[in-house]
Amino acid sequence: MIAGCATYGGIEVALSCAIDTNVIIEVIGGTRVAAERAAATLSEQGSRAGLVISPVVYAELYAHPGWGKAQVDQFLQATVIAVDWSLTKEVWELAGRAYAGYAARRKVQRDASQPRRLLADFIIGAHAAQVGGLITSDRGFYIRNFPSLRIISPELPS
Repeated sequence: MIAGCATYGGIEVALSCAIDTNVIIEVIGGTRVAAERAAATLSEQGSRAGLVISPVVYAELYAHPGWGKAQVDQFLQATVIAVDWSLTKEVWELAGRAYAGYAARRKVQRDASQPRRLLADFIIGAHAAQVGGLITSDRGFYIRNFPSLRIISPELPS
């Protein structure tokens, strides 16, 4: 596979951005306003090149109420979002470094008001760093843990 590409239906497609689970959940189950702005962001980014999710996002989508393999696959096919099934060694190493940095900061800060993060979030961020960007509603988390990552957030209506 070519860096910055993913296979979709047996065809290599150029990637624009990876997508975080929260943006897809906004499209399928958010408020009307949140769904519209998330869908508009995906449409805009998708018009530039293909969109992709990591296998972690694919698995997380199964947790959406009433969803399973058929619903996830149908949504991805309808929206032409590819799954990048092969995560490289570099993705795993970056995820590990970012997670270790987070764990060290959390230990020092002992801030119980901040949610505890799962390794999955760091794999999503590391994958997005390899792809070249991330569409997410969790901008602050990814800026703190992947400072050089290009982040696109669904815009609030003006």
